[in-house]
Amino acid sequence: MDAAAVARELADELARAKVDRIFGMPGGGANLEVVKAARDVGIDFVLAHSETAATLMAAAFADLRGTPGVALVTRGPGVASALNGVANAFLDRQPVLLVADAVLEADRGRIAHQLLDQRRLLEPITVARGVLGGTWAGLTVRAAVVAATAEAGGPVYLEFDPTAESRFESDADEPEGPPPEADVAKFVELVAGARRAVVVLGAEARRHADAMRSMLRNVDVPALMTYRAKGVLPDSWPNAAGLMTGGVSERDLLAAADLIVLAGVDSTELIPGSWPFDAPVVRWAAVPEPAAYYRCDVDVRLPLNQLASRCVLTATGGDWVAEAGRRYAEREDELLAGRAVPEAGAVLPQDVVRRARALAPARAIATVDAGAHMLVAMPLWKTESEDEVLISSGLATMGYALPAAVGAALALPGRRILTFVGDGGIGMGLGDLETVARLRAPITVVVFDDAQLSLIRVKVSPGVAGVEDVLGFAGTDFAAIARAFDIPAETLWTIESLDRELAASFERSGPTLLDVRVDPSAYPEVMATLRGPRAPSDFVARSLLR
Repeated sequence: MDAAAVARELADELARAKVDRIFGMPGGGANLEVVKAARDVGIDFVLAHSETAATLMAAAFADLRGTPGVALVTRGPGVASALNGVANAFLDRQPVLLVADAVLEADRGRIAHQLLDQRRLLEPITVARGVLGGTWAGLTVRAAVVAATAEAGGPVYLEFDPTAESRFESDADEPEGPPPEADVAKFVELVAGARRAVVVLGAEARRHADAMRSMLRNVDVPALMTYRAKGVLPDSWPNAAGLMTGGVSERDLLAAADLIVLAGVDSTELIPGSWPFDAPVVRWAAVPEPAAYYRCDVDVRLPLNQLASRCVLTATGGDWVAEAGRRYAEREDELLAGRAVPEAGAVLPQDVVRRARALAPARAIATVDAGAHMLVAMPLWKTESEDEVLISSGLATMGYALPAAVGAALALPGRRILTFVGDGGIGMGLGDLETVARLRAPITVVVFDDAQLSLIRVKVSPGVAGVEDVLGFAGTDFAAIARAFDIPAETLWTIESLDRELAASFERSGPTLLDVRVDPSAYPEVMATLRGPRAPSDFVARSLLR
């Protein structure tokens, strides 16, 4: 079978899986055969400025659409450049298909240029790998879609080689039977008997959001959410208690619990730290816990929707007062506001997020990059559904937010996207401002500009003090760069100008970039509030228990 025929089989199966976009950076080989075949069945191609960006776009698209995201790259350097995006999808379990050509199997005895063992390179960060060869290519694609979209799914690598035989390998475990009924009964018993249960929603809750909302509706039991689960429980609900990160902001609440219920959580989502809680822990999830981060008294392997109806929480919350979750979240937001006063000619990062949230249209989506600004953006960007915020959680990679915004804008047309990104993160992907401009995407890029790697600066320990000078950048006029791409842009130093330009950006149909000069002096207090050191408080005992 020739390359064009294999490409047609690939395109037909992608269309069957409801894929309508491929993101990529094509090279030589058969990449353009794939683009042509995809277009012939109504699948558009979106050109990115790097393979990592294309893969991150595909991952965000998949998160919001619920269908596989597809990235197309060339062999050798193209595959190597895509690794960061694939690793992100692997740790966040996003259904991404990475399609790449390779040095043809028929030529490998004589050609070494760009020759890498691409399948072996990608094996640790994919859930399955396949070869699209001269026979059965369509069935291989079909198997890849199943593997990517499974409960324990994630990225799948497909190597395009018409000279080879098609083949497929998956890392999926053999299907297990139902969990022991004794474990399920013990789980149900512990939940029903708890007086001060706290529920923690994790990444798996995204695909079972309706079941989780049904379980938690009209009960006073407080619920925390990991970054990946944010929005599964609307922040406006009275039991929404804020975020679970593995830091200290959730510790007062969990320390008061007599049972911690982990729903679809795994420790990939939590920052490295201790587990200082004495309460029993029960966990249910379709995917096994990857590390011994916490002690589980009962661990039931079931999809969340298959046990939610039996997870009967005490409607009154037991010992919790009404709206205990909301009151806890409000207390944490007050602490996060801090006592910092901005220097003249700068804005506090907390105020940037609060003003953006207050002015943004309903159902706006925030994409959040890794960096110090993330610490305020995630808790202060209030959400009503899981499709209103995206972040690189498990990998926590910089350079995520702008490509993710492109994927989000194409996945859910008509929604306004806000990109919260630091100067370091935007610097990693300035080329994709051209992608944003070319697509005229409704993206408001908000740059938290303090000319330094602020998150790393606040982590400087006494043992390495004196090297902080390596963490600073020369000042960059990001607004001027955006205007060079024909994107409206402004540099802002005050809350008043921020309000004005945010509102103006939301009136435009296309993109805007706002280079906001933020005062980083608030970050040490923010870090202490969220990650410590921080003394325990009697707030829960005094205000949230009957």
